[in-house]
Amino acid sequence: YMTFGADPRLLPDSKAVVEEFRKNGTEPEGYTLYAYASVQALAAGFNGAKSNKGEDAAKWLKANSVQTVMGKKEWDTKGDLKVSDYVVYQWDKDGKYHQLEKQK
Repeated sequence: YMTFGADPRLLPDSKAVVEEFRKNGTEPEGYTLYAYASVQALAAGFNGAKSNKGEDAAKWLKANSVQTVMGKKEWDTKGDLKVSDYVVYQWDKDGKYHQLEKQK
């Protein structure tokens, strides 16, 4: 077993963007969708703050949520995400890992 960030390609909010990447011959692996969501959050912060100053965008992001390709993101007063996307993976007998489903 290991813990790592969830595969964002499996998130319902990323479906349309993943399909668009694949349609254009690119598999959005690794940190592709994390970077995409980061740019969405930065754009929302600067637009929401109506400022090009990082401090203003940070203040706005700490007070507002942002809908991203990876779902809704919210930050605490320190600037950390309020909800982590870490999940548990299990290695199989062939040496491949698979994201485990959440227990209900």
